Amino acid sequence: MRRRAPLLFLLGVLTSSSCFISVSTAQVPSTSQQSSTRSEAQAASWFEAHRNRPAALRAFVQRMPKGGDIHSHLSGAVYAEHYLEWAAADGYCVDPKAVALVEPSACGQDSNYFPASQLFNRTSVYDALINRWSTRNLPFAGRSGHDQFFDAFAGLGVMSDSKSRQDDMVAEVANRAASQHIYYLELMLTVQGSAVRQLGREVGWNADFAQMQRQLLKRGLTDLVAKGSQQFVELERQVSKTLGCGTASAQPGCAVTVRYLQQTTRTKPPVEVFAQLAYAFALARANSRVVGINLVAPEDHPIALRDYGLQMRMLQFFKRQFPDVKVALHAGELTLGLVPPDDLRFHIREAVEVAQASRIGHGVDILFEDRPFQLMSEMRRRGVLVEICLTSNEVILNVQSEKHPFLDYWKAGVPMTLASDDEGISRIDLSNEYLLAATRYGLGYKDIKRLARNSLEYSFAKGDSLWKSPEFKAMVPACANESPGSTSVSKGCSAFLQKSERARIQWQLESEFARFESLQNWL
Repeated sequence: MRRRAPLLFLLGVLTSSSCFISVSTAQVPSTSQQSSTRSEAQAASWFEAHRNRPAALRAFVQRMPKGGDIHSHLSGAVYAEHYLEWAAADGYCVDPKAVALVEPSACGQDSNYFPASQLFNRTSVYDALINRWSTRNLPFAGRSGHDQFFDAFAGLGVMSDSKSRQDDMVAEVANRAASQHIYYLELMLTVQGSAVRQLGREVGWNADFAQMQRQLLKRGLTDLVAKGSQQFVELERQVSKTLGCGTASAQPGCAVTVRYLQQTTRTKPPVEVFAQLAYAFALARANSRVVGINLVAPEDHPIALRDYGLQMRMLQFFKRQFPDVKVALHAGELTLGLVPPDDLRFHIREAVEVAQASRIGHGVDILFEDRPFQLMSEMRRRGVLVEICLTSNEVILNVQSEKHPFLDYWKAGVPMTLASDDEGISRIDLSNEYLLAATRYGLGYKDIKRLARNSLEYSFAKGDSLWKSPEFKAMVPACANESPGSTSVSKGCSAFLQKSERARIQWQLESEFARFESLQNWL
Protein backbone atom coordinates (compact mmCIF):
# COMPACT_ATOMS: atom_id res chain seq x y z
CA MET A 1 0.00 0.00 0.00
CA ARG A 2 1.29 3.44 -0.88
CA ARG A 3 2.08 5.74 1.96
CA ARG A 4 -0.23 8.80 2.01
CA ALA A 5 0.22 12.17 3.63
CA PRO A 6 -2.25 14.91 4.63
CA LEU A 7 -2.74 17.50 1.92
CA LEU A 8 -1.51 20.44 3.98
CA PHE A 9 -1.15 22.81 1.06
CA LEU A 10 -4.89 22.51 0.37
CA LEU A 11 -5.62 23.38 3.97
CA GLY A 12 -3.55 26.51 3.49
CA VAL A 13 -3.58 28.07 0.04
CA LEU A 14 -0.60 30.17 -0.93
CA THR A 15 -1.69 33.80 -1.05
CA SER A 16 -0.21 37.09 -2.20
CA SER A 17 1.31 37.53 1.26
CA SER A 18 3.10 34.15 1.11
CA CYS A 19 1.01 33.23 4.16
CA PHE A 20 -1.23 30.21 4.57
CA ILE A 21 -4.86 30.38 5.69
CA SER A 22 -7.30 27.63 6.41
CA VAL A 23 -9.72 26.74 3.64
CA SER A 24 -11.95 23.70 3.40
CA THR A 25 -10.94 20.87 1.15
CA ALA A 26 -13.45 19.74 -1.44
CA GLN A 27 -15.44 16.67 -0.42
CA VAL A 28 -17.13 14.57 -3.10
CA PRO A 29 -19.23 11.43 -2.82
CA SER A 30 -16.82 9.34 -4.90
CA THR A 31 -13.24 9.88 -5.96
CA SER A 32 -13.27 7.37 -8.77
CA GLN A 33 -12.71 8.46 -12.34
CA GLN A 34 -16.07 6.97 -13.30
CA SER A 35 -17.90 9.04 -10.70
CA SER A 36 -16.05 12.18 -11.76
CA THR A 37 -17.02 11.67 -15.39
CA ARG A 38 -20.65 11.06 -14.42
CA SER A 39 -20.76 14.23 -12.28
CA GLU A 40 -19.25 16.27 -15.10
CA ALA A 41 -21.87 14.90 -17.50
CA GLN A 42 -24.65 15.82 -15.09
CA ALA A 43 -23.38 19.38 -14.79
CA ALA A 44 -23.11 19.60 -18.58
CA SER A 45 -26.65 18.28 -18.96
CA TRP A 46 -28.02 20.86 -16.53
CA PHE A 47 -26.15 23.58 -18.41
CA GLU A 48 -27.75 22.58 -21.72
CA ALA A 49 -31.21 22.26 -20.17
CA HIS A 50 -30.99 25.87 -18.97
CA ARG A 51 -29.32 27.36 -22.03
CA ASN A 52 -32.36 29.52 -22.80
CA ARG A 53 -32.33 30.99 -19.29
CA PRO A 54 -29.41 33.46 -19.18
CA ALA A 55 -30.13 34.43 -15.58
CA ALA A 56 -29.85 30.78 -14.52
CA LEU A 57 -26.63 30.35 -16.52
CA ARG A 58 -25.27 33.46 -14.83
CA ALA A 59 -25.84 31.86 -11.43
CA PHE A 60 -24.17 28.68 -12.71
CA VAL A 61 -21.01 30.39 -14.00
CA GLN A 62 -20.85 32.61 -10.91
CA ARG A 63 -20.53 29.47 -8.79
CA MET A 64 -18.38 27.55 -11.28
CA PRO A 65 -14.64 27.39 -10.50
CA LYS A 66 -12.83 29.58 -13.02
CA GLY A 67 -9.15 29.15 -12.26
CA GLY A 68 -7.51 32.50 -12.92
CA ASP A 69 -7.90 35.95 -14.41
CA ILE A 70 -4.58 36.56 -16.14
CA HIS A 71 -5.39 39.80 -18.00
CA SER A 72 -6.42 42.40 -15.45
CA HIS A 73 -5.20 45.97 -14.97
CA LEU A 74 -5.18 46.73 -11.26
CA SER A 75 -6.25 50.38 -11.53
CA GLY A 76 -9.07 49.57 -13.94
CA ALA A 77 -10.21 46.50 -12.01
CA VAL A 78 -11.32 48.57 -9.00
CA TYR A 79 -14.87 49.92 -9.10
CA ALA A 80 -15.29 53.72 -8.94
CA GLU A 81 -17.40 53.43 -5.79
CA HIS A 82 -14.38 52.13 -3.89
CA TYR A 83 -12.19 54.98 -5.10
CA LEU A 84 -14.80 57.49 -3.93
CA GLU A 85 -15.09 55.78 -0.56
CA TRP A 86 -11.33 56.00 -0.09
CA ALA A 87 -11.26 59.62 -1.31
CA ALA A 88 -13.81 60.56 1.34
CA ALA A 89 -11.82 58.81 4.07
CA ASP A 90 -8.52 60.38 2.96
CA GLY A 91 -9.67 64.00 2.91
CA TYR A 92 -9.97 64.59 -0.83
CA CYS A 93 -12.25 67.24 -2.26
CA VAL A 94 -14.34 67.40 -5.41
CA ASP A 95 -14.38 69.98 -8.19
CA PRO A 96 -18.04 69.79 -9.32
CA LYS A 97 -17.44 71.80 -12.49
CA ALA A 98 -14.60 69.62 -13.77
CA VAL A 99 -16.18 66.46 -12.28
CA ALA A 100 -12.83 65.58 -10.76
CA LEU A 101 -11.18 64.79 -7.44
CA VAL A 102 -8.87 67.32 -5.83
CA GLU A 103 -5.99 66.25 -3.62
CA PRO A 104 -6.25 67.26 0.06
CA SER A 105 -3.44 69.80 -0.20
CA ALA A 106 -5.36 71.74 -2.87
CA CYS A 107 -8.81 71.69 -1.28
CA GLY A 108 -8.63 75.36 -0.29
CA GLN A 109 -7.80 76.68 -3.74
CA ASP A 110 -11.40 77.19 -4.88
CA SER A 111 -14.52 77.96 -2.88
CA ASN A 112 -16.57 75.68 -5.13
CA TYR A 113 -14.66 72.60 -4.01
CA PHE A 114 -16.42 70.48 -1.42
CA PRO A 115 -15.22 67.53 0.69
CA ALA A 116 -15.53 64.14 -0.95
CA SER A 117 -17.23 62.97 2.24
CA GLN A 118 -20.28 65.00 1.14
CA LEU A 119 -20.62 63.10 -2.14
CA PHE A 120 -23.20 60.76 -0.67
CA ASN A 121 -25.50 63.76 -0.20
CA ARG A 122 -24.76 65.17 -3.68
CA THR A 123 -25.76 62.25 -5.81
CA SER A 124 -25.68 64.08 -9.15
CA VAL A 125 -21.94 64.72 -8.76
CA TYR A 126 -21.41 61.23 -7.33
CA ASP A 127 -23.10 59.67 -10.35
CA ALA A 128 -21.19 61.95 -12.74
CA LEU A 129 -17.88 60.80 -11.27
CA ILE A 130 -18.83 57.14 -11.62
CA ASN A 131 -19.89 57.75 -15.22
CA ARG A 132 -16.63 59.52 -15.96
CA TRP A 133 -14.53 56.77 -14.41
CA SER A 134 -16.31 53.94 -16.16
CA THR A 135 -18.35 52.98 -19.21
CA ARG A 136 -21.54 52.67 -17.17
CA ASN A 137 -23.55 55.25 -19.04
CA LEU A 138 -22.30 55.39 -22.62
CA PRO A 139 -22.13 57.63 -24.48
CA PHE A 140 -20.91 59.93 -21.71
CA ALA A 141 -20.37 63.55 -22.70
CA GLY A 142 -20.53 62.54 -26.35
CA ARG A 143 -17.50 60.26 -26.14
CA SER A 144 -17.09 56.95 -27.92
CA GLY A 145 -16.59 53.80 -25.91
CA HIS A 146 -12.91 53.83 -26.95
CA ASP A 147 -12.30 57.37 -25.70
CA GLN A 148 -14.39 56.98 -22.57
CA PHE A 149 -12.59 53.76 -21.62
CA PHE A 150 -9.08 55.13 -21.88
CA ASP A 151 -9.97 58.57 -20.46
CA ALA A 152 -11.36 56.88 -17.38
CA PHE A 153 -7.83 55.95 -16.32
CA ALA A 154 -6.80 59.60 -16.31
CA GLY A 155 -9.71 60.55 -14.07
CA LEU A 156 -9.27 57.84 -11.47
CA GLY A 157 -5.48 58.21 -11.54
CA VAL A 158 -5.67 60.73 -8.68
CA MET A 159 -6.61 57.81 -6.44
CA SER A 160 -5.18 54.78 -8.23
CA ASP A 161 -1.68 56.29 -8.36
CA SER A 162 -1.66 56.71 -4.58
CA LYS A 163 0.63 54.15 -2.98
CA SER A 164 -1.30 54.51 0.28
CA ARG A 165 -4.31 52.75 -1.27
CA GLN A 166 -2.56 50.18 -3.41
CA ASP A 167 -3.05 47.46 -0.83
CA ASP A 168 -6.77 48.26 -0.66
CA MET A 169 -6.96 48.02 -4.44
CA VAL A 170 -5.38 44.56 -4.52
CA ALA A 171 -7.53 43.43 -1.59
CA GLU A 172 -10.73 44.61 -3.27
CA VAL A 173 -9.91 42.79 -6.51
CA ALA A 174 -8.81 39.63 -4.67
CA ASN A 175 -12.02 39.52 -2.63
CA ARG A 176 -14.13 39.87 -5.76
CA ALA A 177 -12.12 37.10 -7.40
CA ALA A 178 -12.72 34.81 -4.43
CA SER A 179 -16.46 35.48 -4.60
CA GLN A 180 -16.37 34.14 -8.17
CA HIS A 181 -14.29 31.05 -7.32
CA ILE A 182 -11.18 32.46 -8.98
CA TYR A 183 -7.97 31.29 -7.30
CA TYR A 184 -5.22 33.07 -9.18
CA LEU A 185 -4.70 36.63 -10.42
CA GLU A 186 -2.03 38.24 -12.55
CA LEU A 187 -2.47 41.96 -12.02
CA MET A 188 -0.82 44.50 -14.27
CA LEU A 189 0.65 47.57 -12.60
CA THR A 190 3.61 49.90 -12.91
CA VAL A 191 6.15 50.23 -10.12
CA GLN A 192 8.91 52.89 -10.24
CA GLY A 193 7.66 53.99 -13.66
CA SER A 194 8.42 57.71 -13.37
CA ALA A 195 11.90 57.16 -11.97
CA VAL A 196 12.77 54.67 -14.70
CA ARG A 197 11.54 56.94 -17.49
CA GLN A 198 13.55 59.81 -16.00
CA LEU A 199 16.67 57.63 -15.98
CA GLY A 200 16.08 56.85 -19.64
CA ARG A 201 15.87 60.55 -20.50
CA GLU A 202 19.11 61.20 -18.59
CA VAL A 203 20.95 58.45 -20.43
CA GLY A 204 19.59 59.44 -23.84
CA TRP A 205 18.62 57.39 -26.86
CA ASN A 206 21.09 55.03 -28.47
CA ALA A 207 20.12 52.77 -31.35
CA ASP A 208 22.75 50.34 -30.09
CA PHE A 209 20.59 48.50 -27.57
CA ALA A 210 23.49 46.82 -25.81
CA GLN A 211 25.29 50.12 -25.31
CA MET A 212 22.17 51.81 -24.01
CA GLN A 213 21.53 49.00 -21.57
CA ARG A 214 25.07 49.30 -20.24
CA GLN A 215 24.57 53.03 -19.70
CA LEU A 216 21.31 52.45 -17.85
CA LEU A 217 23.01 49.95 -15.56
CA LYS A 218 25.92 52.31 -15.03
CA ARG A 219 23.61 55.19 -14.13
CA GLY A 220 21.54 53.38 -11.52
CA LEU A 221 19.08 50.92 -13.06
CA THR A 222 20.11 48.20 -10.61
CA ASP A 223 19.26 50.45 -7.67
CA LEU A 224 15.81 51.14 -9.13
CA VAL A 225 15.23 47.41 -9.57
CA ALA A 226 16.12 46.88 -5.90
CA LYS A 227 13.69 49.62 -4.86
CA GLY A 228 10.96 48.20 -7.06
CA SER A 229 11.49 44.72 -5.69
CA GLN A 230 11.25 46.01 -2.15
CA GLN A 231 8.06 47.87 -3.06
CA PHE A 232 6.48 44.57 -4.09
CA VAL A 233 7.61 42.98 -0.83
CA GLU A 234 5.95 45.80 1.10
CA LEU A 235 2.81 45.68 -1.04
CA GLU A 236 2.46 41.96 -0.34
CA ARG A 237 2.86 42.58 3.39
CA GLN A 238 0.28 45.37 3.35
CA VAL A 239 -2.23 43.35 1.33
CA SER A 240 -1.92 40.48 3.80
CA LYS A 241 -2.54 42.88 6.68
CA THR A 242 -5.50 44.54 4.97
CA LEU A 243 -7.11 41.17 4.26
CA GLY A 244 -6.35 39.87 7.72
CA CYS A 245 -4.59 36.82 6.31
CA GLY A 246 -3.51 34.32 8.94
CA THR A 247 -6.06 35.61 11.47
CA ALA A 248 -9.51 34.49 12.56
CA SER A 249 -11.01 37.35 10.53
CA ALA A 250 -9.24 36.53 7.26
CA GLN A 251 -11.15 37.81 4.24
CA PRO A 252 -11.89 35.58 1.22
CA GLY A 253 -9.17 37.24 -0.88
CA CYS A 254 -6.53 35.54 1.27
CA ALA A 255 -7.27 32.30 -0.60
CA VAL A 256 -6.37 33.90 -3.95
CA THR A 257 -2.79 33.72 -5.17
CA VAL A 258 -1.85 37.16 -6.51
CA ARG A 259 1.06 37.73 -8.85
CA TYR A 260 2.02 40.73 -10.96
CA LEU A 261 3.01 41.81 -14.46
CA GLN A 262 5.19 44.92 -14.65
CA GLN A 263 3.72 47.32 -17.20
CA THR A 264 5.61 49.34 -19.80
CA THR A 265 3.79 52.30 -21.32
CA ARG A 266 4.03 51.97 -25.10
CA THR A 267 3.04 55.60 -25.84
CA LYS A 268 6.31 57.12 -24.57
CA PRO A 269 9.40 58.06 -26.62
CA PRO A 270 11.75 55.18 -27.52
CA VAL A 271 14.29 56.14 -24.88
CA GLU A 272 11.68 55.82 -22.13
CA VAL A 273 10.17 52.60 -23.49
CA PHE A 274 13.59 50.97 -23.69
CA ALA A 275 14.43 52.02 -20.12
CA GLN A 276 11.10 50.67 -18.88
CA LEU A 277 11.67 47.34 -20.60
CA ALA A 278 15.22 47.06 -19.27
CA TYR A 279 13.84 47.64 -15.80
CA ALA A 280 10.84 45.31 -16.21
CA PHE A 281 12.90 42.33 -17.35
CA ALA A 282 15.43 42.80 -14.56
CA LEU A 283 12.67 43.23 -11.99
CA ALA A 284 10.89 40.04 -13.10
CA ARG A 285 14.11 38.11 -12.66
CA ALA A 286 14.81 39.71 -9.28
CA ASN A 287 11.41 39.21 -7.64
CA SER A 288 9.31 36.06 -7.93
CA ARG A 289 6.12 38.04 -7.30
CA VAL A 290 6.61 39.66 -10.72
CA VAL A 291 5.93 36.77 -13.09
CA GLY A 292 6.13 38.64 -16.40
CA ILE A 293 5.95 41.88 -18.33
CA ASN A 294 3.45 43.59 -20.64
CA LEU A 295 3.02 46.65 -22.85
CA VAL A 296 0.00 48.82 -22.07
CA ALA A 297 -1.84 51.95 -23.29
CA PRO A 298 -3.84 52.33 -26.51
CA GLU A 299 -2.32 50.36 -29.36
CA ASP A 300 -3.78 52.91 -31.81
CA HIS A 301 -1.91 55.84 -30.20
CA PRO A 302 0.25 57.55 -32.86
CA ILE A 303 3.50 56.84 -31.01
CA ALA A 304 2.49 53.23 -30.38
CA LEU A 305 1.76 52.80 -34.09
CA ARG A 306 4.91 54.56 -35.25
CA ASP A 307 7.21 52.62 -32.90
CA TYR A 308 5.48 49.24 -32.90
CA GLY A 309 8.18 47.40 -34.85
CA LEU A 310 10.93 49.11 -32.86
CA GLN A 311 9.32 48.08 -29.59
CA MET A 312 9.04 44.48 -30.76
CA ARG A 313 12.77 44.49 -31.53
CA MET A 314 13.46 45.89 -28.07
CA LEU A 315 11.51 43.02 -26.59
CA GLN A 316 13.42 40.56 -28.75
CA PHE A 317 16.69 42.01 -27.46
CA PHE A 318 15.71 41.59 -23.82
CA LYS A 319 14.04 38.23 -24.32
CA ARG A 320 17.34 36.85 -25.62
CA GLN A 321 19.05 37.99 -22.41
CA PHE A 322 16.22 36.95 -20.10
CA PRO A 323 14.72 33.84 -21.72
CA ASP A 324 13.16 32.84 -18.40
CA VAL A 325 11.10 36.06 -18.16
CA LYS A 326 7.60 35.62 -19.55
CA VAL A 327 6.11 38.11 -22.01
CA ALA A 328 2.41 38.84 -22.50
CA LEU A 329 1.55 41.54 -25.01
CA HIS A 330 -1.48 43.59 -25.91
CA ALA A 331 -1.54 43.03 -29.66
CA GLY A 332 -4.26 43.32 -32.25
CA GLU A 333 -6.52 45.44 -30.03
CA LEU A 334 -7.50 47.21 -33.22
CA THR A 335 -10.16 47.13 -35.89
CA LEU A 336 -10.84 48.54 -39.33
CA GLY A 337 -11.59 52.25 -39.21
CA LEU A 338 -9.71 52.86 -35.97
CA VAL A 339 -6.37 52.80 -37.80
CA PRO A 340 -5.28 52.60 -41.46
CA PRO A 341 -5.51 49.06 -42.91
CA ASP A 342 -1.72 48.67 -43.06
CA ASP A 343 -1.56 48.82 -39.25
CA LEU A 344 -3.81 45.78 -39.01
CA ARG A 345 -1.53 43.49 -40.98
CA PHE A 346 1.39 42.62 -38.69
CA HIS A 347 0.97 43.47 -34.99
CA ILE A 348 0.04 40.00 -33.73
CA ARG A 349 2.60 38.30 -35.96
CA GLU A 350 5.47 40.48 -34.73
CA ALA A 351 4.38 40.02 -31.13
CA VAL A 352 4.60 36.25 -31.63
CA GLU A 353 7.55 35.88 -33.99
CA VAL A 354 9.76 38.84 -33.05
CA ALA A 355 8.95 39.61 -29.42
CA GLN A 356 8.43 35.91 -28.56
CA ALA A 357 5.27 36.60 -26.57
CA SER A 358 3.84 33.62 -24.72
CA ARG A 359 0.40 35.21 -24.58
CA ILE A 360 -1.52 37.73 -26.70
CA GLY A 361 -3.99 40.09 -25.11
CA HIS A 362 -7.14 40.68 -27.22
CA GLY A 363 -5.89 39.67 -30.70
CA VAL A 364 -9.06 41.10 -32.24
CA ASP A 365 -7.68 41.99 -35.66
CA ILE A 366 -6.25 38.53 -36.42
CA LEU A 367 -8.23 38.12 -39.66
CA PHE A 368 -6.80 41.40 -40.99
CA GLU A 369 -3.25 40.08 -40.56
CA ASP A 370 -1.27 38.83 -43.53
CA ARG A 371 -1.87 35.06 -43.86
CA PRO A 372 -4.07 34.91 -40.74
CA PHE A 373 -4.75 31.18 -40.81
CA GLN A 374 -1.06 30.38 -41.13
CA LEU A 375 -0.45 32.70 -38.17
CA MET A 376 -3.12 30.97 -36.08
CA SER A 377 -1.57 27.63 -36.98
CA GLU A 378 1.78 28.95 -35.80
CA MET A 379 0.24 30.18 -32.55
CA ARG A 380 -1.29 26.76 -31.96
CA ARG A 381 2.05 25.07 -32.66
CA ARG A 382 3.93 27.39 -30.30
CA GLY A 383 1.25 27.24 -27.63
CA VAL A 384 0.63 31.00 -27.67
CA LEU A 385 -2.53 31.69 -25.72
CA VAL A 386 -5.02 34.45 -26.58
CA GLU A 387 -6.56 36.32 -23.65
CA ILE A 388 -10.13 37.02 -24.82
CA CYS A 389 -11.81 40.08 -23.30
CA LEU A 390 -15.30 40.12 -24.84
CA THR A 391 -16.85 43.09 -23.05
CA SER A 392 -13.74 45.21 -23.45
CA ASN A 393 -13.61 44.48 -27.19
CA GLU A 394 -17.28 45.40 -27.54
CA VAL A 395 -16.96 48.69 -25.64
CA ILE A 396 -13.63 49.89 -27.05
CA LEU A 397 -13.70 48.50 -30.59
CA ASN A 398 -17.41 47.86 -31.17
CA VAL A 399 -16.48 44.28 -32.09
CA GLN A 400 -18.84 41.64 -30.79
CA SER A 401 -20.74 38.45 -31.62
CA GLU A 402 -20.01 37.21 -35.16
CA LYS A 403 -17.64 40.14 -35.79
CA HIS A 404 -15.32 38.84 -33.09
CA PRO A 405 -12.69 36.24 -34.09
CA PHE A 406 -13.52 34.06 -31.05
CA LEU A 407 -14.78 31.15 -33.15
CA ASP A 408 -11.92 31.49 -35.64
CA TYR A 409 -9.39 31.03 -32.86
CA TRP A 410 -11.49 28.20 -31.46
CA LYS A 411 -11.72 26.32 -34.75
CA ALA A 412 -8.00 26.85 -35.41
CA GLY A 413 -7.14 25.21 -32.09
CA VAL A 414 -5.37 28.29 -30.70
CA PRO A 415 -5.24 28.14 -26.88
CA MET A 416 -7.72 30.61 -25.38
CA THR A 417 -8.98 31.80 -22.03
CA LEU A 418 -11.39 34.48 -20.88
CA ALA A 419 -10.24 37.57 -19.03
CA SER A 420 -11.83 40.68 -17.58
CA ASP A 421 -9.35 43.38 -18.69
CA ASP A 422 -10.82 46.10 -16.41
CA GLU A 423 -13.73 44.93 -14.30
CA GLY A 424 -14.30 48.30 -12.63
CA ILE A 425 -14.21 50.49 -15.71
CA SER A 426 -16.29 48.05 -17.76
CA ARG A 427 -18.69 47.44 -14.83
CA ILE A 428 -18.47 43.65 -15.17
CA ASP A 429 -16.83 40.64 -13.58
CA LEU A 430 -15.16 37.57 -15.03
CA SER A 431 -18.34 35.54 -14.58
CA ASN A 432 -19.99 37.85 -17.09
CA GLU A 433 -17.37 36.95 -19.68
CA TYR A 434 -18.05 33.23 -19.20
CA LEU A 435 -21.75 33.87 -19.65
CA LEU A 436 -21.11 35.84 -22.85
CA ALA A 437 -18.89 33.12 -24.30
CA ALA A 438 -21.51 30.46 -23.59
CA THR A 439 -24.50 32.40 -24.92
CA ARG A 440 -22.87 34.08 -27.92
CA TYR A 441 -20.83 31.17 -29.21
CA GLY A 442 -22.81 28.15 -28.08
CA LEU A 443 -20.15 26.78 -25.75
CA GLY A 444 -21.08 23.94 -23.46
CA TYR A 445 -19.98 23.27 -19.91
CA LYS A 446 -16.96 21.21 -20.95
CA ASP A 447 -15.89 24.01 -23.30
CA ILE A 448 -15.93 26.72 -20.65
CA LYS A 449 -14.29 24.31 -18.22
CA ARG A 450 -11.43 24.04 -20.69
CA LEU A 451 -11.15 27.85 -20.86
CA ALA A 452 -10.88 27.92 -17.07
CA ARG A 453 -8.18 25.25 -17.05
CA ASN A 454 -6.29 27.16 -19.76
CA SER A 455 -6.11 30.21 -17.49
CA LEU A 456 -3.81 28.28 -15.16
CA GLU A 457 -2.06 26.06 -17.71
CA TYR A 458 -0.87 29.16 -19.61
CA SER A 459 -0.45 31.38 -16.59
CA PHE A 460 3.00 32.57 -15.60
CA ALA A 461 2.80 30.86 -12.20
CA LYS A 462 6.08 29.22 -11.31
CA GLY A 463 6.65 25.50 -11.59
CA ASP A 464 5.58 22.54 -13.68
CA SER A 465 2.03 21.85 -14.74
CA LEU A 466 -0.17 19.29 -13.04
CA TRP A 467 -1.08 17.99 -16.50
CA LYS A 468 0.95 15.87 -18.91
CA SER A 469 -0.31 18.04 -21.79
CA PRO A 470 -2.71 20.95 -22.39
CA GLU A 471 -5.36 18.45 -23.52
CA PHE A 472 -6.01 17.84 -19.79
CA LYS A 473 -6.49 14.09 -20.29
CA ALA A 474 -4.02 12.87 -17.70
CA MET A 475 -2.09 14.31 -14.78
CA VAL A 476 1.67 13.92 -14.43
CA PRO A 477 2.86 10.46 -13.29
CA ALA A 478 3.40 11.57 -9.69
CA CYS A 479 -0.29 12.41 -9.34
CA ALA A 480 -1.81 10.23 -12.07
CA ASN A 481 -3.65 7.96 -9.64
CA GLU A 482 -4.85 10.72 -7.34
CA SER A 483 -8.36 12.13 -6.96
CA PRO A 484 -8.48 15.92 -6.53
CA GLY A 485 -10.97 16.69 -3.80
CA SER A 486 -9.83 13.92 -1.50
CA THR A 487 -8.50 14.74 1.96
CA SER A 488 -5.16 12.99 1.45
CA VAL A 489 -2.66 12.49 -1.29
CA SER A 490 0.28 10.18 -1.88
CA LYS A 491 3.70 11.18 -0.68
CA GLY A 492 5.01 11.45 -4.24
CA CYS A 493 2.18 13.67 -5.45
CA SER A 494 2.44 15.79 -2.31
CA ALA A 495 6.14 16.35 -2.96
CA PHE A 496 5.46 17.30 -6.58
CA LEU A 497 2.75 19.78 -5.66
CA GLN A 498 4.82 21.41 -2.96
CA LYS A 499 7.55 22.13 -5.52
CA SER A 500 5.22 23.78 -8.04
CA GLU A 501 3.01 26.79 -7.40
CA ARG A 502 1.30 26.24 -10.76
CA ALA A 503 0.46 22.61 -9.94
CA ARG A 504 -0.84 23.52 -6.48
CA ILE A 505 -3.30 26.03 -7.92
CA GLN A 506 -4.31 23.58 -10.65
CA TRP A 507 -4.93 20.92 -8.00
CA GLN A 508 -7.07 23.43 -6.12
CA LEU A 509 -9.08 24.10 -9.29
CA GLU A 510 -9.62 20.39 -9.94
CA SER A 511 -10.65 19.86 -6.33
CA GLU A 512 -13.20 22.65 -6.65
CA PHE A 513 -14.46 21.22 -9.94
CA ALA A 514 -15.05 17.91 -8.15
CA ARG A 515 -17.00 19.67 -5.44
CA PHE A 516 -18.94 21.85 -7.87
CA GLU A 517 -19.91 18.98 -10.16
CA SER A 518 -21.17 16.93 -7.22
CA LEU A 519 -23.85 19.54 -6.49
CA GLN A 520 -27.45 18.51 -7.06
CA ASN A 521 -28.63 22.06 -7.79
CA TRP A 522 -26.39 24.63 -9.45
CA LEU A 523 -28.52 27.66 -8.57
